[in-house]
Amino acid sequence: MRLDKFISANMEAILKEWEDFARANQPSGGDLKVIDLRDHAKEMLNNIVRDMKTAQTELERESKSQGNSPGSHSDTAAEVHADERLGAGFSISLLVAEYRALRASVLRLWFKGEAAHRQEDANELEDLIRFNEAIDQALAESVARYSEAVIENSDIFVGMLGHDLRSPLQVLSFGAAKLKHMEDADNSLNQLGSTMIASVQRMKQMLDNLMDFTESRIGEGLTIHLGPTDLAEIARQLIDEFRSSHHDHSFRQLDTGNCVGNWDASRVGQICQNLISNALQHGAPEGEIVVSCEGLDDKVILTVKSEGDPIPESRQQNIFELSKRKHLEKGNPNKNLGLGLYIVKDLVMAHNGSVHVESTQSAGTTFTVVLPKANVASLEEQ
Repeated sequence: MRLDKFISANMEAILKEWEDFARANQPSGGDLKVIDLRDHAKEMLNNIVRDMKTAQTELERESKSQGNSPGSHSDTAAEVHADERLGAGFSISLLVAEYRALRASVLRLWFKGEAAHRQEDANELEDLIRFNEAIDQALAESVARYSEAVIENSDIFVGMLGHDLRSPLQVLSFGAAKLKHMEDADNSLNQLGSTMIASVQRMKQMLDNLMDFTESRIGEGLTIHLGPTDLAEIARQLIDEFRSSHHDHSFRQLDTGNCVGNWDASRVGQICQNLISNALQHGAPEGEIVVSCEGLDDKVILTVKSEGDPIPESRQQNIFELSKRKHLEKGNPNKNLGLGLYIVKDLVMAHNGSVHVESTQSAGTTFTVVLPKANVASLEEQ
């Protein structure tokens, strides 16, 4: 049986092996469903079958072997598969390994079926499989080493940049504070000082997020130090800071119950700060921002609500995933990396909590964080 017909006739068996490999090698803590594990494998195999059935010239075959396939205005199944695996936390090495396993599965199953009918070709088929396996292994080793070097170098550069930028930022902050409190200056200079302080705070927050993002990639994860922490008091202090530098917005805080838990105070403050900053950036100009802390027996619920245009429903599920947002989305006038919500998710998960968003035209946008009070951090205290 020709290989293209064999693939079509044995599609389920091939997909099952693909699924088993993806399940066994998915990132730590992953719990992908069957549909996610198989992802776009069937569509890719069907594309391969169609390609094998289509007549090609030697020039076309040579061009394809060099990775130059005919252009298309829409994403291919393989391209979409890469996006999905990136979003699920697969490394580039695991992505390549999936294709290695797919090719090995197809050839092994095909060889097993053909060997009984064409024993004289068994050695040739075995050589074909072994050759492919050797090429795949060399490819995997090269890709792994290359990607590790690129990631390490880029993360080191980002870490150095973030560290070096803190010094001039401190000088700007000091100068802005002097302008704000100059008694002999006119009101415009005082107002300029307040505006500069707000900008410096925003820059510092972006640097903090950038450093945390780098730390989560090249270290042992985000550093967590647990201790008694009053979330309501942290929110109150942050609201006072934001109120002093954002006079165009109104802020309101609602507290109920005991909001003390076993958390990292600075990290919990960062969660709250990022959510308020996000509301300021994307909420309605001059709108109200409401921060609520509800203390229950075993958990505290933090909500940050803002007015303005709702987040499209199609984006709400992926708003905390950096890889899902293509980093710079079309139509985003701010053109920022959007690390804030990504860091919020990581920090909440480090405290064994949960975070989600609800956004409608009538009710506005509300981010909700649930933190267990008696926390046993998923990351070891450092």
